[in-house]
Amino acid sequence: MSHNDCISNPQRQIPKWPAFRVAFVFLSLFAGLPGMTTALAQYTTARLSGIVADRTNAAVPGATVTVSQVTTGYSQTAKTSATGEYSFPSLPVGSYQLTVEMTGFNEYVQKGIVLEVGQAANQNVTLSVGGVSQQVTVEANASLVTTDDPAVGQVIEQRSIQGLPLNGREAQQLVFLVPGAVDVTSLNCGVGCEGGVLPGEQYAKVNGGGANGVYYLLDGVDYNDLYLNTNLPFPSPDALEEFNVQTGNMSATYGNATGGVVNAVSKSGTDSIHGSAFEYLRNYAMDAKNYFATSPNPLKQNQFGGTIGGPILKRRLFYFGSYQGTRQNTAINGLVAFVPTAAERTGDFSDLLVVSPSNPTPIQLVNPNTGASYNNNQVPLSDLDPTAGYLLQHLPLPNGPGRQLTYNGAPSIQKTDEYLAKVDYNIGKHHLSVHYFQLNYNIPVILPPADNILASNTEFPQSLGLKNISVVDIYTISPTILLNSYFGYTSQTGQTLSPAPFTIQDAGSLIAQPTNFKPTLNVGVAGNFTIGEQPASGTWDRGDQSLREVATYIKGAHQIQFGGEIMRVTAPMGNSYQADGVFTFSNSLTGDNVADFELGAVSSFTQAGGLYLNFTGFNWSAFVQDNWKATPRLTLSAGLRWDPFIPYKDSQGRVGCFVPGAQSLRYPNAPAGLIFGGSNHDPGCPSSSIYSTFSEFGPRLGFAYQLTSDGKTSVRGGAGYYYQPPNLVAFEDVVGIPPFAPIVNLSAVNFTDPYGSGGIANPFPAQFGPNTPGAAATFPQDISFTQIFDRHFRPPQILMWNMTLEHGFGANWLVRAAYLGNKGTHLGGTGDQEAGLLAVNPAVYIPGQSTEDNTQQRRIYPSFGFVDSINSGVISNYNSLQLSLEKRLTHGLSFLTNFTWSRSLNNFGPYGQPGALNTNSCSCGRYFDYGPDGGDVNKVFRISGVYAFPNARFKGVLDKVVNGWNLTAIMNWQTGFPFTVFSDFDNSFSGMGADRADLTAPSIKNVVLSNGRSHANLVNEWFNTSDFAPNQVGTFGNTGKNALRGPRFANTDLALLKDAKINERVGLEFRAEFYNVFNNVNFGAPDAGLTDSGFGQITSAFDPRILQMALRLSF
Repeated sequence: MSHNDCISNPQRQIPKWPAFRVAFVFLSLFAGLPGMTTALAQYTTARLSGIVADRTNAAVPGATVTVSQVTTGYSQTAKTSATGEYSFPSLPVGSYQLTVEMTGFNEYVQKGIVLEVGQAANQNVTLSVGGVSQQVTVEANASLVTTDDPAVGQVIEQRSIQGLPLNGREAQQLVFLVPGAVDVTSLNCGVGCEGGVLPGEQYAKVNGGGANGVYYLLDGVDYNDLYLNTNLPFPSPDALEEFNVQTGNMSATYGNATGGVVNAVSKSGTDSIHGSAFEYLRNYAMDAKNYFATSPNPLKQNQFGGTIGGPILKRRLFYFGSYQGTRQNTAINGLVAFVPTAAERTGDFSDLLVVSPSNPTPIQLVNPNTGASYNNNQVPLSDLDPTAGYLLQHLPLPNGPGRQLTYNGAPSIQKTDEYLAKVDYNIGKHHLSVHYFQLNYNIPVILPPADNILASNTEFPQSLGLKNISVVDIYTISPTILLNSYFGYTSQTGQTLSPAPFTIQDAGSLIAQPTNFKPTLNVGVAGNFTIGEQPASGTWDRGDQSLREVATYIKGAHQIQFGGEIMRVTAPMGNSYQADGVFTFSNSLTGDNVADFELGAVSSFTQAGGLYLNFTGFNWSAFVQDNWKATPRLTLSAGLRWDPFIPYKDSQGRVGCFVPGAQSLRYPNAPAGLIFGGSNHDPGCPSSSIYSTFSEFGPRLGFAYQLTSDGKTSVRGGAGYYYQPPNLVAFEDVVGIPPFAPIVNLSAVNFTDPYGSGGIANPFPAQFGPNTPGAAATFPQDISFTQIFDRHFRPPQILMWNMTLEHGFGANWLVRAAYLGNKGTHLGGTGDQEAGLLAVNPAVYIPGQSTEDNTQQRRIYPSFGFVDSINSGVISNYNSLQLSLEKRLTHGLSFLTNFTWSRSLNNFGPYGQPGALNTNSCSCGRYFDYGPDGGDVNKVFRISGVYAFPNARFKGVLDKVVNGWNLTAIMNWQTGFPFTVFSDFDNSFSGMGADRADLTAPSIKNVVLSNGRSHANLVNEWFNTSDFAPNQVGTFGNTGKNALRGPRFANTDLALLKDAKINERVGLEFRAEFYNVFNNVNFGAPDAGLTDSGFGQITSAFDPRILQMALRLSF
């Protein structure tokens, strides 16, 4: 609910909440340094305000203004001020009637006002002289033009939520209907490769903010997976009332976001019983096939359930409930990998000496141990690695040109059940709302076929649960003082399992395997194939409890809000991350990564003790805000939010700091440079490994000006600072340190005997976690840190600004032009969402003396392997022009269309690094990576809408057949994502694994090939591969970050609906939904690794046309 609610019907009051609420609010006020804020927050509510005047335009003070919710009878009353102004700062969403009474004037009644979540509606009233007994009734909605709120956003109302074709019925997709929002889920590892992730979690970049920079709310309380800082799956569309996305100049009451805020409000019961029952069916017999497949994916999916709501006590107590079950059985057809040919499996690699588009330069193989060339690329059988040979028994031969293998994935079976129960209670001066939402998700283990281990689960086998509770109380203390309270509880539990049919130890590699969780397989041959592409097995429990208090004080022309939030975060987790051993073949040690695999020449080997943690902490915030109606046309807003950063702490202090030269007192045997946190932390390393910071103050300023007297044109703008705490992945990753659970990384070692060939002792299984030894603990050699916090890490900071011009045409059309920009500082990333890690221990290139074998000796700190710091040194900037046209529902038509032209730049490392470390790509510094963001889709055009065909004048059977048809659609067109071309050689001899190729053409423009070619030509060579060469020795390559762009994306989803009335209260709806209705081929990104078998080729495409049928009964 919002932060300020007005007056409810004066009835018996419920007992007051504990006194700590008031103390908390006032503590927050002083902590937040009262002064300035932006537009008033509306977590689950809307605001309605206006001016009451007579026909001479003179203000009418003292008039009685009442708003009544049509479906529940809930009402609030206020008096107009000396200037004729009235305001209801916090009204539950829904349909309202507005009544104005004043002695000497006719009573004014306006019906048809529909308030949407987060809306700041303005409705001016003109009274005519007469008696109160005489009534003037108007049927009209509030204006679409926003004249007194600087915030930028978009509301998706219930008709669109329920009617639009949402793939998978996932309401969170509605985020991508608003201008400035881009879906970057496919670009980031987190959702696709972390354990314990629920269906529908997504990465949305909004106006250039972070990939996980959107903060989600359900019924006013936190609704985020704090592990990734992404959304949790929302209830079914049938259970949602409204969906609001704020993308700029958010109120100071909103925090935890660097991109936008989403408010979703579930339905509530009313004075009438309403409900629905539905079933949605998919069957692959109705679907098209993927471009790369020979037949459609064998998809069978059922989604079924229903809703019901009504009164318990008329006008006071209401209930609502919903259930949705999903059963899916499918597999992915047309997967493409590149595997060794029959000749190559016997050591004959002579095919690499033949020039082709995917092999623009002949490759002469060398012995990775001696450097000697193999004559005609003939490798003796004695040089082939036995572990690789074991795996080859489970890899089929190519069935396409060269090494190309096209195959069908293993079956994927998913079962999801979700339940929602909600109660709303109007009692005295309180409006109380409580919901309970639960989701259970299960994917069983399915072993891959013995002859193709690549055909493993395309979805991770896991068993997960989600519970979310909200308690919202809107308390009207007096007509000018309100107190809103929000309590939230979220719990996520479950396990991720392993589908591996055997371990890498079974295959012959001389490494130990963990026993507390079933091991996984992790073998990657860059640009060719991956065996066991799945997260670690383990438990992924986490959750949060939150309390937010918001007080509203109305004083004359000022509406002031102040309050604070506290959130307790818990993360007791344990998993086998990297404990199974991770083998990467990416640096072409022989000249070719597939040959590296067969010879057992591992570019990078990593083994760890797993990740075991129990972090707990608190996020505190305080804010104050003032909306000042300076003149009838001008609203000024100013606010201040304080988000101090107090890092979470592990219960056993399993954290450390990398401080070169420092010696640990907690663990004296640790190598110099590694010191520890915890309750008995070393000097120089805080207990959480990060210093707390208290300087995260976010001032926010805004204005809204009504340009014309009719209220149909406004200009709005503002600026403000925003912060966001790091996700729990970052805290999970940093516990991978010795002696608790060490990470060992070795370069250029043997597949079968990595430790022996690396010349170090094997620390496992002795140091597998969980383990918290005493001070006498011993430490392995060449310790590496996949992630470790910089002690001076700071949360990301975004400065946003915007200017918006709106004009309304008639009563139902709105056109908007907006400029939005931002500048990001103190940005970082764990590598899961953004390539923001800083490699602080690269190897130093020594001309004439640098080899792969002496990488460790050339590191800046030779006692350590790679050290990748979670660092706050990234910067960004974003600028955009956004044009929107919106039509409110009239004559059966409503739609929203927008166009965004933007540019997003930063110095994050490039996506898709062959070594998969996702750090900066040059030891020279972050400036080398400044360029287009990986999610920089610079032109986006979208249309969504609902249309009810006009009824013809027929009767009887013909009326039922011809009339009642509706059409809904979502269309999306956007330019392609940028990408970087990598060398696949470590010619920089830095050990960072992200060298870029050298451009041999005069300009990058020469590399771009026409998009007008046939599909076959496009997928065979997306760009001119002959214009690239390996980077020069001692350099990092001269190709810019994200210098090329992948294929554009164009998709139209359409639904055809037929409504039939069974009787006055019961209706039946038939739906046919077509996803990608025109079966447009949307290709994935091309391979961008110079030595990859598929260099320059495209081997994937997004979904083809999929058809879904449904029946929905409503009453």
